[in-house]
Amino acid sequence: MNFKSAMPCLIIFLFACSGLKQAMQNGQGLSGYIYLQQGNQMPSPGRVPGKGRGVSREIFVYATTTIIQATGQSPMFDHISTRLIMRTKSDTTGHYSINLPAGKYSVFIKEEGKFFASESDDKGILNPVEITQNHILKKDFNINYRAAY
Repeated sequence: MNFKSAMPCLIIFLFACSGLKQAMQNGQGLSGYIYLQQGNQMPSPGRVPGKGRGVSREIFVYATTTIIQATGQSPMFDHISTRLIMRTKSDTTGHYSINLPAGKYSVFIKEEGKFFASESDDKGILNPVEITQNHILKKDFNINYRAAY
């Protein structure tokens, strides 16, 4: 493929990337960081535990999922039986962003081949998030199953 024939593909790619960035800036979805916390996280005099270090992980957004709709032992699940809506990956600093339609979802982080979810709401929905029209929800997730509190 020569330069002249590759140029239209490059232009389309650049416009698509800028369009996605624009959609996230002006649209709606979910954005934040994935942090890994390990070891002693107990606060003590003169020591404030950190939020962990940002890590690159796959992020899966499912239709709202309760513990009954997931197999495995909380917080690490083997299988999710609800519908997968979207997936993305955080960068090496842990930052992620994903454009989503308005609605309620469950978010899982892929960790050691399993689906990590450590939070639930009063209805038993795992790692719940609610995306509203024209709003980007800022939500950080802490992978903390190896931390002691």
